Amino acid sequence: MPVFSRSLRIALSSLVAAVSAAGCATGAATSGGDAPVQIMEQHGITYVSGGDDDAGRQAMQTVAARFNVRLLMVDAGRGRPLGGATVVVARSDGRAVLNTTASGPLFYMQLKPGFYRLAVGYQGRDQMRDIVVNGQPLDITFPLPVNTLEDDWLFCATATCPRR
Repeated sequence: MPVFSRSLRIALSSLVAAVSAAGCATGAATSGGDAPVQIMEQHGITYVSGGDDDAGRQAMQTVAARFNVRLLMVDAGRGRPLGGATVVVARSDGRAVLNTTASGPLFYMQLKPGFYRLAVGYQGRDQMRDIVVNGQPLDITFPLPVNTLEDDWLFCATATCPRR
C-alpha cells in the first residue's frame, strides 16, 4: 500500500475543512420506493447518502449492493448514527476525486479499483484511512468524536427558570 506524505495529509485536512459546494455534483437517479435516495455523481464517482430514519435506512439498503465502498458514521461517545460529516476521497497521487458532505449517517460510493485515502470529518476533527478497492465491497465505520456541549445547553430567558 502506498504511503501518503505529510503534505498530502495536510492537503486532505484542508480539503475537509473547506468543503465547497462548487456545483461538481449532479443528481443521477432515485431508488424508487417510499423514501427515495438521490444518487449523485462527482468527477465520475457515483455516491449516495442518507439513512436518518427507518425509511431512509431502508431506502439506502435497497441500493447498497450498487456501491463498493459503504461508510457508516456514528457518534463515538454514544454510538448513535451521525449525519453531516464531510467526506473527501483522494487517489494515491493526492488528487481529490470526491469532496462532499454526507446528508445522513450512511454514505455509499462506487470507486474504481485502486488505492485511496478517505478523510471523514465532523466538527473540525478529521479521521483518515487508507483503503484498497478491489473486487470485494468495503464496509467501514467511522466513530467520530462529537462535541456535545451544544446538546447540553439549556437556554432560559425568564426569571422562573430552574437553577442547576
